[in-house]
Amino acid sequence: MEKKVIYKDGHLNLYGLININDERSKTIAVICHARNSNKSSKPTTRIAEALNNKLINNFRFDFISCGESDGGYWDYTISKMIKNLHTTLDMLHDDYGFEEFILIGCSLGGRLISLVDHKKYKIKKLVLWYPALGNRSILNLPGKKERIAKKKGTYPIEKGRLLTYEYFKDERKYHAYRKLYHWNIPKLFVQGDSDEFVSMKENQEICSKCPNSEMIIIEDGDHGFHKEKCMVEALKKTVDFIRDKSK
Repeated sequence: MEKKVIYKDGHLNLYGLININDERSKTIAVICHARNSNKSSKPTTRIAEALNNKLINNFRFDFISCGESDGGYWDYTISKMIKNLHTTLDMLHDDYGFEEFILIGCSLGGRLISLVDHKKYKIKKLVLWYPALGNRSILNLPGKKERIAKKKGTYPIEKGRLLTYEYFKDERKYHAYRKLYHWNIPKLFVQGDSDEFVSMKENQEICSKCPNSEMIIIEDGDHGFHKEKCMVEALKKTVDFIRDKSK
């Protein structure tokens, strides 16, 4: 039975959805949505459904200023979203007793899970769906767009969201893929060969340098796996990876 969870990160409320399918298990999968998306997006919802079908505990939530969670566009930065993720893991540990985490991130969510404090939290596995990790991803936004934000205060992106100049300055501090090079837990990259936003070749290069990593290429898959056959394949590979006890 899916249950809504409301919890605090500082003075702001974050909203999530929890599915506890195995009360004996101390492990839960945490699903992180893409930029300018939310916990009820098609990818995050389909991942949760696939995990429910295999009785895997899971939680998905809205980052700051996304979906139902509090905050305005001025609150939206990589640093604050990393803090949201840490607050979420603390809540799941303190309120529900979960001790181990599997992190699943879509696009920007893939970048964020790569930046988690893995010395503090017991992370068992990472699943990175079309992750926006490197400099060749057009979702990472240096250059002209940052200059416009500096001049005008904000830069408009999809669905009417505004990114502040502070967002751009903050984003430049983080190099998620470098963290992955030194993190020896099982990692699964899943990406379509027709991704229009994130460079598949760059992610292949990053994956090849990461210990204990593998990459699944989804034929004809775009950014978001909008074709049903691509979504089904990505979900199967993801669930198989999570359930594989040899990893």
